[in-house]
Amino acid sequence: MKGGIKMRTKKGQAEIITTVLIVLIALAAVAIVGYFIMNQVRQGAAKGESQFQCTKLQLEITKASAATPTTVTIKRNDAETLTGATVKVIYDGASWVSNGVLPNSLETGTLTRNVGSTNLAAGKKVEVGVVLADGTACANLAATTVTV
Repeated sequence: MKGGIKMRTKKGQAEIITTVLIVLIALAAVAIVGYFIMNQVRQGAAKGESQFQCTKLQLEITKASAATPTTVTIKRNDAETLTGATVKVIYDGASWVSNGVLPNSLETGTLTRNVGSTNLAAGKKVEVGVVLADGTACANLAATTVTV
């Protein structure tokens, strides 16, 4: 009898150890998969925050002049605080990043076209957009027709 009891006890211990090891492996797998899923969620949330900032921006082109030097004057009509953002000007199918940064909230700024580049022409459409510090490009936020 004593021998049979010992065999059952050892067999019972082996089953418990096997069950504990399977549970530990399953927990480790869940932790690893959870880490990667949470990392993807964080990256998506950061990208979503940038897109949300884009929707809150309000720009207005107050003047686009074909005179030399070519200038585009924009006004910000929002209360967002952004650092490191630049203005992108789209003209005649081409774009250029301005020599200045995005004006502060509720301020006006003038962008000058790079020397040696094609100047704006009167009657053509010009648009402005914003490139955030993280590289997110906001859609064209304002448009107007170039004046003389």
